[in-house]
Amino acid sequence: MYRKSDGSRGFSFGRLITNAVPNFASDSASVWVEVPPERRDMLYMHQINTPKPEALDENSFFVVGVCDRERQSQRIHSALLKNGVLTTPEGLVDTYKIGPKFIHQLAFIAQASQKNLINVLFWWEEETQRFRKLVEEEKELDTMISELETRPEEIADRETLDQLKFARERVRMKKRQRPSQRNPAIEADTDATVATAFNSRRKSDARPGEVPPAYVGPQ
Repeated sequence: MYRKSDGSRGFSFGRLITNAVPNFASDSASVWVEVPPERRDMLYMHQINTPKPEALDENSFFVVGVCDRERQSQRIHSALLKNGVLTTPEGLVDTYKIGPKFIHQLAFIAQASQKNLINVLFWWEEETQRFRKLVEEEKELDTMISELETRPEEIADRETLDQLKFARERVRMKKRQRPSQRNPAIEADTDATVATAFNSRRKSDARPGEVPPAYVGPQ
């Protein structure tokens, strides 16, 4: 937090980095301005293949390139658990716990690596929020689909069921995608991917001259 010219308070990520990791300018040549795309992809693919993708594990910092040894990655993981930046037992990132003492808590790695680590932690906290949102969406769709599938055939709403299944596959696709593969329109749900696929399938099933119904996503 800092004081603006009008007297209000504001937040600056750059100021937080400077305060948490002083003398950072001395080794700026080896510091990421932000987590590079290829490293984001590597960490994301590592995480989604673990039992709990949201939680950074002992090898995560080696995979993303904060350090070059697995042993050191394990030490970083332990230190972050100890200072609360990784919550227990969930192992989720809590960037509010990054403060002026961070440099001393991670003194066994270089200041440039500390800066890179902070970048990773802030980025992964955002990724976790995205991933957990998709998990909740998939659970909700699973429940809705199961309810429709248990209905007798004569009263089952097959059209709605198809729409829900397409929506679920869309969520699963978003969970599988690496950061570099993501389409902003799909991320914001402003594209027509599901509608096009749904209507194409309905058109192929329609009788000659019959117009398939328009796709209407679940509310």
